[in-house]
Amino acid sequence: MTLQQIKEIFEKHANIELGLRDTKYMRNLFPHYGVRASDRDKLFKPLFDAKDNPIDWGLVQGLWDEPMREMQYIAVWYLWCKRAQLTKADLTTLRKFAQVKSWWDTIDGLCVTVGNIVSRDESTKQIMLDWSTDENYWIRRIALQHQLYFKAKTDTELLSQIIKNNFGEKERSNPSADGKNQEQNRAFFINKSIGWVLREFAKTNPDWVRNFVLENKDSMAKLSIREATKHLK
Repeated sequence: MTLQQIKEIFEKHANIELGLRDTKYMRNLFPHYGVRASDRDKLFKPLFDAKDNPIDWGLVQGLWDEPMREMQYIAVWYLWCKRAQLTKADLTTLRKFAQVKSWWDTIDGLCVTVGNIVSRDESTKQIMLDWSTDENYWIRRIALQHQLYFKAKTDTELLSQIIKNNFGEKERSNPSADGKNQEQNRAFFINKSIGWVLREFAKTNPDWVRNFVLENKDSMAKLSIREATKHLK
């Protein structure tokens, strides 16, 4: 399936009303076709099912360059479907995509793909530590969340250090209204991410999370604590 074919399918199934709603929901940062995720899965099934074909990086780049946001969603899902082919060497390329048209939707999608690479290669853990102190807060968010669904396989020493590397962001309650206040966005998305990864891991090891929060509460933002302890008794 070519880039042009993907565009034509989206244009054929576009929903103007839903597209405007989605664009508004994403703070008017990116225009949308208004095609639901479930419909995208059906429409582009041949692309996603071709797991054994080599990764078409030209297609991924083309999708990322397109203005319509769903094109990046296709790229993110395509990469996840190709995850078995991705290696440590591809982290540099994934990092590059994460730095372009960055917002939580594509970043959180890339997190699981990066995490899959890390789960298969112990040597990539140092890269995650390096990313956890990156100047780009979206790269730091990927480092924070790459173990989000590791459950019992979570490396708690790595998780602890990455979280501690991200303490100190001045707390804000919400990202900026237009998505352009980077200082406000950084604080929110980093503190929210810390809370999210701890809340998720608490489903597997509540005692570890409880102890971590107790030991580090003076350094943690209230937002992080609130999210981390949401389901802890």
